[in-house]
Amino acid sequence: HRMTGALVEFYEAVAENAEKLNDLDADILRYVIASKEGVGELTARSLADHFYVAPNTITRLAHKLGYKGFNDLKTSYLLSLQEAGFVMERTSLDEQIIRTHELLNDEVVDQVVHALDGARRVDFFASGLSALPCEDMSRRLTIMGKDSVVYTERHVMRHAAKRAEAPNVVFVVSVTGQTRLSVEAAAIAKSHGATLITLTGLSKNKLAKQADIALYAMDKHIVYDSMDLTSRLCFYYVMETVFERYFQLCSKRASAVEAAGE
Repeated sequence: HRMTGALVEFYEAVAENAEKLNDLDADILRYVIASKEGVGELTARSLADHFYVAPNTITRLAHKLGYKGFNDLKTSYLLSLQEAGFVMERTSLDEQIIRTHELLNDEVVDQVVHALDGARRVDFFASGLSALPCEDMSRRLTIMGKDSVVYTERHVMRHAAKRAEAPNVVFVVSVTGQTRLSVEAAAIAKSHGATLITLTGLSKNKLAKQADIALYAMDKHIVYDSMDLTSRLCFYYVMETVFERYFQLCSKRASAVEAAGE
């Protein structure tokens, strides 16, 4: 369902303008969101000092999101907190899921489901831990009768991208949206006519920029010894939301056919 009031205004502003945000913007926005009620104490100057940037960097972020300035952004976010009724403390993981839910737009989810429904084949491109939610989604689509494969190896991914064509879907998943392999394969698949759907972290990135449909999930970067250990839980959440909507569509169609045959 679509939320109403200030909550929609803030998170719709974030979702609709996510492609304008660079990595620094995204980091600042995460900090603001994580501040919760404490955001009222923040100023453009204090936020700028925290990130070692000029205050106009904070003002530009507000403008990118459609606000007149940081105070307007802050007020909108505070209203969203009041409307959501945050009375219990939530862990950072809970917050990530909640924010991911609020970034999901019913209309966009329906667009994804329509594309999946019309596709003869759904290919998933991902590498590292991002392949895990793709494998889960692909397995369930296969059970539902949809031809689906997950590609993770560079040469095989490029080969699959060259075979992409309408009305097939290529679903590319990447935390940063900047992985060269994913960006290149996505471009090839789109040039061959496939519908390109991307799922990335909340930032301006090359992958989302070229997508026909761009989905975003909140994430918390975790790196150990140069290895990416960032949780893909919110990516699973987005996939689950899409699959449930797709399953509902298929179930309604099956029921209608059954009713017509009686």
